[in-house]
Amino acid sequence: KHLKQQTLTALEAALDPARFLRVHRSFLLNLERLVRLELYAKDSWIALLADGTRIPASRAGHARLKELLG
Repeated sequence: KHLKQQTLTALEAALDPARFLRVHRSFLLNLERLVRLELYAKDSWIALLADGTRIPASRAGHARLKELLG
């Protein structure tokens, strides 16, 4: 977790898109830290990270993850 003055969109543009993906309007995900995706509710997913952190993934974020990871 980091507090930044710049917007998340600006931060997303500055990061390597092969390593970082926006999975929710409030979250960028470092793909190297992803352990698995868990279904949370009907159309809601949770990304489980290596350190145990759980972050929400929107429907669009989940679709981007599936597309990127195959």
